[in-house]
Amino acid sequence: MKNVPKALQNLADQYEKTIPKIDSFKSNTKAIQNLIDQVSNLEREMNFVKQEMTSIKNDILSSQERNEQTIRTQEEIIMDMINKFNEELLQHKSSMKEDIQNLKTQQDVLKISYTINEKTFMDKVNSSISTIIKKQVEGKENEILMKIWISEFKDIISDFEKLKKLKPKEFSVRLNEISDTIDIFKQKIMS
Repeated sequence: MKNVPKALQNLADQYEKTIPKIDSFKSNTKAIQNLIDQVSNLEREMNFVKQEMTSIKNDILSSQERNEQTIRTQEEIIMDMINKFNEELLQHKSSMKEDIQNLKTQQDVLKISYTINEKTFMDKVNSSISTIIKKQVEGKENEILMKIWISEFKDIISDFEKLKKLKPKEFSVRLNEISDTIDIFKQKIMS
């Protein structure tokens, strides 16, 4: 039994050596428990964040769908407005074409009417002028023709000086014109 106290002493020594290890183990266990608690908290927070992200994602998707639907609706409205405008423009063009065609027809009618009226008016004016001239000239035809012929002959004589300066071809052409004029006067005097 003498060994018993020594064994007890060894046991007490070992216990004393083990106590810091136990304390260290307890401390490590607390640290591990703290880590486990922190991991659990982190897991709960991660789940919450995950739920929030899912909610935000759903909100974004919902908002995107609403925006896309709004854009589609606006596109439809704009296309309807464009189609309506195109239809009205087409109707307006058709109406304008008809109006322009009617105006052209009326213009053509007016031109024809004006041309006929102008010709009728000019015929009446010419007839009236011819009648007046005939009455005024009656019995004086030869005298008037002589005066015209003398006037023309004076012009020919005054132009004759200019003729001398012309080139041969131009002189020949002008001489032929003078000769034709004299022939016309001769015919009128003879008739």
